[in-house]
Amino acid sequence: MMKNSRNNSKMMAGALAIFATLFFASCVDEPIEGPIGGQVETIETLQASGTFDWKTSEKITVVIEGLAIDVDVIRKLTLETGGGDEFFAGAQAMDEDFEMTFDLPAHVTEVTMKYGAIEQKKAISQHQVAFNFVEERSEEDLEL
Repeated sequence: MMKNSRNNSKMMAGALAIFATLFFASCVDEPIEGPIGGQVETIETLQASGTFDWKTSEKITVVIEGLAIDVDVIRKLTLETGGGDEFFAGAQAMDEDFEMTFDLPAHVTEVTMKYGAIEQKKAISQHQVAFNFVEERSEEDLEL
């Protein structure tokens, strides 16, 4: 009975070795794609279309109009993309104007300004977005 078990093990090991040999011998290295139309291009001969824009970012100017107030109010000013990615944070006096140009990803279409409790979201238009420190309220927010 033990002799049978050994013979079965040897036959299984031999079959496995034959299968592995056939499997690895059947692999042939072939190109996935050949040149289209028989023309071979090199990196030196590749050209982009004349209308292709290589830039993935755009210069956006953020302008914030300060308020004419007689008290010193300084809060943290935060600017974020519409997706919530912060690209500027710093202290800003409420009575001072702010203007700065940023290099933002080309897909960004709006900017959010946070200043203390004030939060405004505006669309970028002609590479610029403008804010002020006046918090907009609807009539529902006003108590009569």
